[in-house]
Amino acid sequence: MSPVEIMFALQGRAPFDSLTDGELEIAAAVTTERRFSAKALVLGPGEPFQRLLIQLDGTWLAQDEELPQVLGIESLLSGVEGPGEIRAGDDGVRCLVISRGHFFTLINECPALLLSLLTSADQPRSQRGFL
Repeated sequence: MSPVEIMFALQGRAPFDSLTDGELEIAAAVTTERRFSAKALVLGPGEPFQRLLIQLDGTWLAQDEELPQVLGIESLLSGVEGPGEIRAGDDGVRCLVISRGHFFTLINECPALLLSLLTSADQPRSQRGFL
């Protein structure tokens, strides 16, 4: 994906939907694309996330339940383990990846991202669009 395509993909996902074009450009510069094949292990049980995952297409599942489009925010911020074993769905999943270090740099350089995370913390998980 080109940086412009990544910017548009990020713009459509909470909490990145609140970023300015300049902030999206910063985020796109540190974002890569990854594919997980059908039923591939995305995160093992008891593991904390080491990167942020933003779903483009396909699904990921934990205990046969579909998960939000953005995974890893809560784990990266708090250091707690993920919600158990996460696997790609039957058709696999294509996603964008932001490393832990880049995620913290983005929070520092993009105040709108931090503000979005803080304001969404009061919402139930099911309404946030991320985990």
